[in-house]
Formats: sequence, structure tokens, C-alpha cells
Amino acid sequence: MNNLSPFSSALPLTGSFDGLTACEAEALAFLMPLSDDYPGIDCWFRRKVVPGLRSGTRFLLPVERDGRLVGLGIAKNELDERKICTVRVSPHYSGRGVGVRLFDGLLKWLDDDRPHLTVSATKLPVFERIFDHYGFDVTSAHEGLYTPRAVELGYNEALFSSIAPMVASHEKPAFIGPECRPS
Repeated sequence: MNNLSPFSSALPLTGSFDGLTACEAEALAFLMPLSDDYPGIDCWFRRKVVPGLRSGTRFLLPVERDGRLVGLGIAKNELDERKICTVRVSPHYSGRGVGVRLFDGLLKWLDDDRPHLTVSATKLPVFERIFDHYGFDVTSAHEGLYTPRAVELGYNEALFSSIAPMVASHEKPAFIGPECRPS
């Protein structure tokens, strides 16, 4: 299941990338701008993503343009969960089909058209159109999951029928504290 493709080293690799392959290091460097919204993303990547890539339970999908990494998606396929973990598109390539290509590839790898995923409520405008396109449903909202006072919206969870009225009425569910970063 591990289909990690080698991709270019167009990004400057700064910081500590000990123990990572060149592809893993470039992926982590590309994800680091997300660290304001997801503190500890580097820890999550090293502790969760890298072992999963190597065991075949995680999939890293890069999209390149002109030899440069412009989009990256990470999915998890385990017995108890199929999830789109992370999607990032370079701001310069927003609105150019990179996100659709990532979602299509991740959904195909997961063999699931409604996997679980979460998104920060502040980032929802960026993803709303693509979520509508795929028919994803909001199923939960968690305040403080990754950063204090920020709301993380969950999609396509099995608890839809019980959580939907709470999400629709904007009630706040109980706080769920982060480990390093949930998978």
C-alpha cells in the first residue's frame, strides 16, 4: 500500500530532519506553514505519519508543478478508521485544481468516498466548495482540539445523527485535548 513517490527537493530543508527520507523531509518542510493552526505538526508527522508510511497504513500524495511541490495530501487507512489527515496546497496554486487532484487521489487510495476528516472553522471557506462537491457532512465540532478557542469541524463521522443537531445549533461540545496531534 505504500505508494510514496519520490519528489523534488525544490524546498529548502532547514531544521532537523534526522531519520527521515528525502521525500519525508520535503513533505514535512512543506507542511510546516500549517504549524500556526496545528502546533506540533512536526511531532505528529514523525510519530504518526512516518511509521504509517513505512508500514503501509498511511499514504502521502504529492502534486508537483514545474518540478516544485505545490500540494500534498496524507491519508490513513487502518482497520478502525479511514481518514484524510492533511491537505495543503501552496497559496499560489489555490483554485487551479490541485486540491481536487489531491482529494481524488486520497479517496481512491482509501477506497472510500466519505472518509473522516477535520478542518479548522477558520479554514472552512477554503475547503467549503470541495466539501460540497464531494457531499461531505459536518458531524462534530471541537473547541480547543489543536489551538485554544479554535473550533475544529469533523466530517463524515458515524455519530452524525447524534451530533448534527448540536452542530446546527452551534452548541459547543466537550473539549478534547491534544496528545501531540490526533491522527
